[in-house]
Amino acid sequence: MPGVTARSDWRRTELARDRALPNRSNVAFVQCSAPSRGGPCNVRWASPCGAAKLGRVLPIVAVQVAPAESLAATPTLEEQLLEACSAGLGRARCVPARGLAGETPHGIAIVSWSGAEHVSIEVGLADESAPAWISRALDFEQSDPQAERWRAVGFTIALLADDPRFWPEAPPPSVPEPTPIQPDAVEPPTGAAGATESALYGFAAEVRALTGTGLVSGPWRWGAELRLVVPVTSALFLTGGVDYALAEQPSLDVRWFDVSLGAGLFIPSILGDLDARVRLELLGENVAIRVERGGAVARNSAWVPGVSLGGDVLYALGERWQMSARADVFWLDGYTGIRSAGQEIAAAAGAGVLLGLGAGHRF
Repeated sequence: MPGVTARSDWRRTELARDRALPNRSNVAFVQCSAPSRGGPCNVRWASPCGAAKLGRVLPIVAVQVAPAESLAATPTLEEQLLEACSAGLGRARCVPARGLAGETPHGIAIVSWSGAEHVSIEVGLADESAPAWISRALDFEQSDPQAERWRAVGFTIALLADDPRFWPEAPPPSVPEPTPIQPDAVEPPTGAAGATESALYGFAAEVRALTGTGLVSGPWRWGAELRLVVPVTSALFLTGGVDYALAEQPSLDVRWFDVSLGAGLFIPSILGDLDARVRLELLGENVAIRVERGGAVARNSAWVPGVSLGGDVLYALGERWQMSARADVFWLDGYTGIRSAGQEIAAAAGAGVLLGLGAGHRF
């Protein structure tokens, strides 16, 4: 067939020209100069950067069938060829070369029919070094349905074009790197946090100035207190303290020495950074008196049992130090009368209040 011979001569000429090109990163493209008349397709090679611009759209393989006159009577045959090619290729779609409309193909396929029973197929692709052509020839029996022949050509194009060496590998899915979790900065505990830590892990020693009820209808006592607090749990603690205080009036000096032992509950954050303790203690009080009258001096002392109920307010000054204030009420087994020359000249209170203010250290 003269048309086939002329087509084959053109294709061999174009193929020889393309294979003589220097090695470079090219992709084979095709453009038909006269699609309505079945004119030849001009092959050009361009950088694959253009193909990358297609983004997520599937690349295309342009299919040129020669002689074009064989399609005139059966336009659906070409559609079946293209459908089979696209279905078999998967990574691209096959379109007719004469209808590109400005699209840039990744490769070309040239189908040349020599009669109805023989066809040769050439597929041009390119990798990063040089373009390459892959060819295959098919022969059919007279009994083969025409539609199946064209579908077989489409699947053959897909088989030849689906060479992984000529297709860019899909980049692996980007997995965001896990963001390292930065631990929160740990600051030295203050206020309730500091006192809670003390209640859990150490004991506290406190020294406070002391004042409170002294003589009945007389002066208050003034002195000092030393107290120890030993935590048992985060809320329960044991405590003990010693007090020493003095009170004076004309010709009379009174000394109080108190020893207390008990337990209590810790209450964090009663008001902002203020913590509290509530105490219930057994109390032993020693009252010592000194009376001077007419140049004579008389001394005496006595122990009196009792009980006290009190509370402390704490404010942390840092990791270890804290301020503390005290308020207690106490009851003794009666008051202690002070007599001189057969007359009662004063009495130590059998009940009253004690107040204190000082500082402590947590160990």
